[in-house]
Amino acid sequence: MSSMESVLKKSFGLETFRPKQKEIIESVLKKHNTLGVLPTGSGKSLCYQVPALILEGTTIVISPLISLMQDQVNTLQEKGINAQYINSNMSKKDQEDVDRLVFNGEVDLLYVAPERFNSSEFLALIDSIHIPLVAFDEAHCISKWGHDFRPSYQEVIPVINAHINDAIKVALTATATEDVEKNIVDLLNIENDHVYKTSVKRDNLELIVNNTYQRERFILDYLNNHKDDSGIIYAATRKETEKISGFLKDNGIDSLIYHAGLSKKEREENQYRFINNDVKVIVATNAFGMGIDKENIRFIIHFNLPGDLESYYQEIGRAGRDGKMSQCILLSNSRDILLQQFFIDRSPASDDVKESMREKLDRMIQYKETSKCLSASIVKYFDKNEYVEPCGMCSNCLNVNRTVDMTKEAKFLIELSKDYEISPEKAIQILRGESADNIIHASLHHAKQYGSLSNYLTSEVHHIIEEVVYQGYLHLKNNTLYLVDKSYRVLDDLDKVYTVTYRTQFKEKVDVSTETSFNESLYQQLKDKREELAVEKNIEESQIFTDTLLKEIAKKMPENKSDMIKISGIGNYKLKHYSPHFLKVIEEYKK
Repeated sequence: MSSMESVLKKSFGLETFRPKQKEIIESVLKKHNTLGVLPTGSGKSLCYQVPALILEGTTIVISPLISLMQDQVNTLQEKGINAQYINSNMSKKDQEDVDRLVFNGEVDLLYVAPERFNSSEFLALIDSIHIPLVAFDEAHCISKWGHDFRPSYQEVIPVINAHINDAIKVALTATATEDVEKNIVDLLNIENDHVYKTSVKRDNLELIVNNTYQRERFILDYLNNHKDDSGIIYAATRKETEKISGFLKDNGIDSLIYHAGLSKKEREENQYRFINNDVKVIVATNAFGMGIDKENIRFIIHFNLPGDLESYYQEIGRAGRDGKMSQCILLSNSRDILLQQFFIDRSPASDDVKESMREKLDRMIQYKETSKCLSASIVKYFDKNEYVEPCGMCSNCLNVNRTVDMTKEAKFLIELSKDYEISPEKAIQILRGESADNIIHASLHHAKQYGSLSNYLTSEVHHIIEEVVYQGYLHLKNNTLYLVDKSYRVLDDLDKVYTVTYRTQFKEKVDVSTETSFNESLYQQLKDKREELAVEKNIEESQIFTDTLLKEIAKKMPENKSDMIKISGIGNYKLKHYSPHFLKVIEEYKK
C-alpha cells in the first residue's frame, strides 16, 4: 500500500480515492503546480490534506472564509491531525500560541486568509520554516473573471513567489469556466498537463425551473409535501429571507434564517441547529453554505434568480451529498433581473469585470428560459467540449410540449456532419443554401444537403443543431460537429427526434451569409484593430473582444450600435468604448 493510500485510510478512515483525487495528489507529490476542478462535495480538501501529511514541513492553506477554515481545522483536529488556523478573530495571545507551534514544526496544515500575508510578523514566520505546499482553496476567487473574485487572493501570489518560491502550488475549485481556468493557470504558472477536471454533471440532482407567479404558495405546498426533508431556500436579499421565514411561520412551518445582518452568535447557532436536524428548513442569502458539511439536504429552492450560473451551481451542489436523489428548484420573476442588474451597477468592480458580470447574468437568464436539458446546459456552460446527453429527469426533459417531430431535419444535419468536418455556423450556411464566399470557395455548395432547409431562418436551424447536440445525437467539440454511436439510431430510423415548437415563420431562401467571417480579410482587419486598441489602453486583447466575438462581428457585419448590441457578449460598456472603432473598420471594408 502506497503512502497515499495508507494516509487516506489511517488519517481519514477512507478506503479509496474519488475520481481525479489520486491524480491531483500524485501531481503535487511530483512537485508540479496543479489545478483541480472538482464538483462541490467531491472531496477537494483531501487533494491538499493528504500531501500535507506526506510532505515534510507545514502546508499553508489559503481559505476565503473564517468560518470555513475553523470548521475544517476542527474536523481535522478531531481526526488527530496537526492543523491550526490564524485569523483576525483571534486574540493576540492565541495567535502567538499558534505561531510558536508552527515555528516548532508541530503543525502540518496552517489555514490562513489571504490578508494574513500583509502582516510582517507572519512573513517573518514563514521565512523561518519549511513550506512544501501552498493550497488555494476556492481558487475561483483568484480570477477576476470568477463569480466571487477577491482581489486579496490575487495580490497574495507575488508575495508567495517572493517568500516561498520553491513551494508547490495547488489550486482547487468546483466552479471554473474556461476563462477562469485559463486565468488561474496563468497566474499560478500551471502547465495544462497538470489540470485535472471531472464533469460537473450530478446524476442525483433533479433540476427544475418553475416560472410560477405564486412563489410563496409554491414553497408552502412543497414544504407541506416534504415534511421529513431537510432543505435550503435561497433568497437574494436579507429582507426577502425575513419575509419568507415570516410567511412560513404564519403558516405553521418552522424555519431558521441566515444572513450577514445577524450577529455572529445567531448565525452560528442557526447553522448548528440546521446541520443537526433540529429544524429542517433554513432560509438564507448566499452568505450561507460554503463548507456546509450536511449530507442529507434533499432540496434547494432559489426564490430569486442568482447572478450567474457559477453561484447557482455551487449553491445547488450542497444538495444530495449522500448520493441520494435531491431536487433543485429555480423560481424567479422579472424583478429579479432588475435586482441583479442593480447589484452589478453598484459593484466596486472595474468596468470590464462589470461587463463580464452582465454576460454571466445573460447566461443565467438563458438557463431559466431554455427549452433544452437543464443538466446538459450546465455541463456545456462549464465545458463546451464535453459530450452531453439529456438527463431525462429535469423539468425540460419532462416537458409534455416536446412534441414537434424534427427527425427529418436532424437527419440532414447528421448526414452533413458525417460527410464533412464542419462547424455549426457552416452547417447553418450549407443547410440554408447560402451562396457565401467561404462556402463556394470550399465547394460546400456541392454537398447533397445544400439548401435542404432553405426556407428556415438562421435561428431555426441553430435551434435544430443545439437540440441534436443536447439530445446527444451529435458531439460538439472545438466548434466541430462529430458523429457518435447514437447518431446512427437516427440515420437507421430507430430513433425519432422531438423538440418544442420553434418554427416562427417560413422564409424564402436568401443569399445573406450567416458566417461572412471567413471573408478572412475582414476578421484579420478586426484583429489588427483590437491589437492596436489593446496596446493603446494597456490591456489584454481578450478584454476588448474575444476571438469568438470578433468572428461573430465579422459574420454579422453590424452597421451601427443598434446592430452591435444584438450580438451576444456585447454590453453597454463595450458598446460605448470599443464598438465605434470596429464599426469604422466594417464600414471601410464594405466600401
